[in-house]
Amino acid sequence: MLSFLHKKTAGKGILVLKVNGFDLKATVINGSRDELKVTVSVTSHKVEPIAALGDVFEQLQNVLGKNMPNTVLLLHVSAISGLVEVTESFESEDKGNLLEMLRWEMEGIVATQSPNWDLGWLLMGRGYINAEQREALTTLVAEEKNMAAQPSGRGPMRYGEVALREQMVSKEQISECLHIQQQLQLSDQRLLTQWRPQLEKASDSAGMLDGSDAVKKYLCTSMPIAQHQQWLEAVKKISGSANVPRLNLRQVYPFAGSTVPLVGESDETILLTEFHQAYIYCAVLSNGRVLDAAMIKCSNQPVDISAVADLIGNGAFVDIARWFVADFNHAYSEQISYLETVLALTPESLVSRTQLNDEALLCELGVAQHFLGASPLLLAPLAGMPPPDPFYRSKNFKVFMGVLTVPLFIAAYEGYYHWTLENIKRELITKEEQLNRLKESKKEQRKESQEAGKNIQLFEAKQKDLTQLQSEKQLVEQVIVKRQAFMARLLPVLSESINDGVVLETLKETKWYEFSLTGKAVDQASIDDFNQVLSISLEALHMYVAKSPSNFSGDTALMQNGVYAFEFLLKHQEAE
Repeated sequence: MLSFLHKKTAGKGILVLKVNGFDLKATVINGSRDELKVTVSVTSHKVEPIAALGDVFEQLQNVLGKNMPNTVLLLHVSAISGLVEVTESFESEDKGNLLEMLRWEMEGIVATQSPNWDLGWLLMGRGYINAEQREALTTLVAEEKNMAAQPSGRGPMRYGEVALREQMVSKEQISECLHIQQQLQLSDQRLLTQWRPQLEKASDSAGMLDGSDAVKKYLCTSMPIAQHQQWLEAVKKISGSANVPRLNLRQVYPFAGSTVPLVGESDETILLTEFHQAYIYCAVLSNGRVLDAAMIKCSNQPVDISAVADLIGNGAFVDIARWFVADFNHAYSEQISYLETVLALTPESLVSRTQLNDEALLCELGVAQHFLGASPLLLAPLAGMPPPDPFYRSKNFKVFMGVLTVPLFIAAYEGYYHWTLENIKRELITKEEQLNRLKESKKEQRKESQEAGKNIQLFEAKQKDLTQLQSEKQLVEQVIVKRQAFMARLLPVLSESINDGVVLETLKETKWYEFSLTGKAVDQASIDDFNQVLSISLEALHMYVAKSPSNFSGDTALMQNGVYAFEFLLKHQEAE
């Protein structure tokens, strides 16, 4: 179960097309956020894109009926990936200059790694020879080249000629593969390149380089523009035809590294090795980025596993914690065992992470998972079909609007004429209504003048009441200010009269300038002392203690729960 997916697939799934040069495999992948599954996978051995697409959609219709997906991803053998290093001193802020630099770097990688012009690979891909026969033919072709180097005057026999001489293939089979080779090798070999910078900069551990020589890595994918456009046009042409839904080719992926999203993010240093029919791909991953990547082409020669071992024994390929391997053709078990002894690691199969028994579908699952957003930084796919033009730019819409121009003009003129007549009628009616309103307005004005006189009298009465209320408000405000000033003086007097044995609880005004003061004391002496100090302090406020639980007044406080509760009554002295 792929539990690390970040979003769901569409209801009808994703259609992944895998083009290896001599056939087309179409795989429908469906599922939910937590699990991807392969619904159906069909293959067409036709080479021409439109014919191959028609073949696979016919097969898909037999299985899915009308429930065919319209989201399409393309895996193409001519899309080659590479890790390009650029010094920061060279890099320009102009993305156009950087793109040209990366495209120039990728031209050499595509030229050396693309298997399109290898006749032996095409013969084996079409099933006309096996791996052993291809290896034997490769050896014989090499011997022919060595013999041609000697002064015998005879040129070396080519690959197809040697295959015919050894009676491994027929002339018809050679012609077919040469035709495929010609289709794959288009005359326009300009590259379409997409790049993605890595998260961190590469730096030398010894600190020998200065800042201007720092290196930045870019994960790039390149593909001949002609082949890219060829498949876009083919998908566009077949889209919406009989029994085919409206297709949207979203992205184009390379074979190399297509299983990287299946590994998942990890802080360990992981080696991923993919054994494809055309090449072996090795990548070192850590913390969601590609540290190093390399491809070893084997479409025109036997697999040199010792070269792979030498490669992964240098640079970022050392100190590997885990090793994942994908054997798409189930033909490299001996080579994997050899690498196991070199790395001293047990290879982990990606099949166990997908719960599928068919390892040949790992590429499709990997790109589907990347498209769904599970591993956005580990691949750099090429763009697919551009978004459709707005409907108003379509040719049919322009023709339709041209046909409607004359009747629309006539209808607009008739509408304007009718609108003008209606406006004149409305103006006449409005004028008549205005005259009637003028007559009625004279009567209303008389009534309004009488009501205005009454309102003036009422306003004058209200104004008098307002003046009286304002006077009362000023008086109340003066009293409040005076009361606030009195309380501002009273509270400090109470605070200064308290001794250590007395605690005040409440101060309540029972009457005008008459206060009830309650509290507790530790003993009667503290109450007496508080009474004496308070009596003296209140004289400045023209107040006195009218009632007190003090021995001086002949009373005592009541004891409650071990403490004395008291209540003082403070009054204001009447003016003499």
